[in-house]
Amino acid sequence: MKIKEEFEVYLMDNIETIRMDNGLKVTFCPMPHMRSVSTVIGIKAGSLYENNNQQGISHFIEHMLFKGTKQRKNTLEISQCIEQLGGEINASTSEEATFIYSKVLHKNFTSAFEVMADIINNSLFREEDLVQEKAIVMEEINKYQDIPEDWITFLINKLMWKETALGQNVLGEKETVKKFTREAILQYFQERYQPQNMVISITGNISPKKIEEVLRKYPFSNRKGLSEKVPSWEIAQNQSPEVELITKKVNQAHLCFGFEGVSRFHQDKITMDLLNIILGAGLSSRLFQEIRVKEGLAYDIHSYTQYFSQTGSFNIYAGVVPDKLIHSIQKILAELKRIKENQVSHSELKKAKEMYKGGILMGLENTLSHAFQLGSYSLLYHKEYNYREIIGQIEKVQPEDIRKLADYLFQSHMIKLVVFSPTTININKDSLLPILKI
Repeated sequence: MKIKEEFEVYLMDNIETIRMDNGLKVTFCPMPHMRSVSTVIGIKAGSLYENNNQQGISHFIEHMLFKGTKQRKNTLEISQCIEQLGGEINASTSEEATFIYSKVLHKNFTSAFEVMADIINNSLFREEDLVQEKAIVMEEINKYQDIPEDWITFLINKLMWKETALGQNVLGEKETVKKFTREAILQYFQERYQPQNMVISITGNISPKKIEEVLRKYPFSNRKGLSEKVPSWEIAQNQSPEVELITKKVNQAHLCFGFEGVSRFHQDKITMDLLNIILGAGLSSRLFQEIRVKEGLAYDIHSYTQYFSQTGSFNIYAGVVPDKLIHSIQKILAELKRIKENQVSHSELKKAKEMYKGGILMGLENTLSHAFQLGSYSLLYHKEYNYREIIGQIEKVQPEDIRKLADYLFQSHMIKLVVFSPTTININKDSLLPILKI
């Protein structure tokens, strides 16, 4: 028992953080029992930092980082350096951050880190690559527009947050992407990709000594330019529900509800996570059981949350039988009404807590998942990831906390709803608005 406890403490709590002279923050957790090492480089570069003319530029730069450096001339040479070692390298962009990440066998850590440092320090941003990548990003936008369950998540954000930065598409708009110039891209890159705007997180079978050695060997360049803060905004409160109805050639009716939620720093953040689990996460969730299992109205129905520094959202997606669209909406709203008027049972809340804690703890078994946890907390929460603290907060949540938050979030006048309706059914906003009551 003692060995097990000491092993657990070493695995989960041995997190260290260092700050380099150039402002770069590095957080790492040695996991000597693992075969892999994962590295995540997080940069405060996302759609929240973009003005109207820059929409999609953070995501575009993420693409351009893999187009070539002085040492590696193209995407093939960059990816091959990692893949020939049996590893993986990729990147992603969100509203608030860009993440570049790799996972390799521990003996190949130095090689992988050198590649990641190279694409950030030495990307060429060649004019001919810009032309080609614009066409690729256009196709990426087209792809998402052709997938209703994906595109509707962009549209609900637009309906919720209107013309603010949060209402922008992370991928950008075709009109803005077409107009990107090399000069504009380099200027934005210089402003955002500064060491003080970055966090590197490293987890796996690696020693602190080796990490320090590699950081000295492959430093990250200081850049000229100003690092602007996230813009603030105010959103006018709804006086009545809002609906966007789109007629589309689809076999299902797709719908997505949006309710403005709490920010990642709010005291009820953990409570909203548990509310999400109870309502729409997993096969035993209320929405899945009621809408799919009992009613047979949908194949996919789930809820999800979004968290930002100033706000957040609680969302529900469903792809439903077209001629049962109205009934499906009513059943979903009935579940929201039930959870805001009646406390969840202690047993249901306990199940949600175990799911939440299980997800946290099992994430520690994967070096890449753990590296993302460490990096995102440091970059976006401005604190060290502490799984014990989070589990302590989970345990404190009571049934009445869930009910109170549900009552606060799920108000009729706060409903936002986007619907993709098949051309085969006759429906309009006038038929939807009267049923949007909780």
